[in-house]
Amino acid sequence: MNTTLPSSIRYVKSGKGGKWWGAAKSRSEVHCGWRKVPADLIEKADVGAIEALPTDIRGATQEFNALCDLLVRPSQHIWMTFAEGCMWWCTVQDGVVVNPLRESETEGHFWLKCALPWRCESVTGRHLATGNLPGIVTATAGFRATVCTPGGAKEALRIIKGEEDADALAATKARQTYETAVSVLVARLSPQDFELLTDLILTRTGWLRLGVLGGNTEGVDLEVQNAAVDEIAFVQVKSVAAQAILDDYVKRFARQRTRYARMIFVVHTPQGILQAPAGEPIQVWDRTRISELVVRLGLERWVADRL
Repeated sequence: MNTTLPSSIRYVKSGKGGKWWGAAKSRSEVHCGWRKVPADLIEKADVGAIEALPTDIRGATQEFNALCDLLVRPSQHIWMTFAEGCMWWCTVQDGVVVNPLRESETEGHFWLKCALPWRCESVTGRHLATGNLPGIVTATAGFRATVCTPGGAKEALRIIKGEEDADALAATKARQTYETAVSVLVARLSPQDFELLTDLILTRTGWLRLGVLGGNTEGVDLEVQNAAVDEIAFVQVKSVAAQAILDDYVKRFARQRTRYARMIFVVHTPQGILQAPAGEPIQVWDRTRISELVVRLGLERWVADRL
């Protein structure tokens, strides 16, 4: 999306209980109420005349200001709402359309036409499920009035535009630096300690060892089972390995598919880039992947202590 988005955002509720959301979404519109305000004043966006109305008609100051956001250059804002377990957003055209049939259970008193239709993905394609959004943003869903500047407006804009949070980005870079340092330690482990580390990683991710490390089953360093998914995996652990070694174990795995649902090939010092056949349930854990798991699972102290 190359369109330059507004730098301001407003939250809008699609009627009580979201009753106008179906029409708003399907027709790419923003539906609103204020049914007591005369239709001609809304259509002309005559905010002066509307302000002169009694408060029981046009609403208190907060409601009047919210109506002004909808009538006066609404295109200067991104409009957001919450529905169907997601945060949705759009942009609109200036000018309102008054409902010729009056407000109903399915349509508002008036609506704005979208310039960019409602969508529940960021500009960069991230799905905006409410469960994956900061609480300061989703808390706005509990707002009882029709329109407001959302709490966490800056965060909401950043998420919609697909921009990284500066603090989160700094933390990610620091973690990556730390993982690189841990990977140096992993490469120094003895073969026995490296096998034990692999066993610890598997156990902490739900895989329980069935056989003894370095057991007698030919070509199998570990047999592990995950009861939750009812799978047995074939795990091969190598300190050093080239593509030819991986290919050999891929063939062994293929001959034993009646027993094994997947294969995990673990190596901290690969000779070249190792690639498993596309589409096969085979994972290659190189040093980068191993160090990522070590940090995520809190095993870095164990690795350091082994040295």
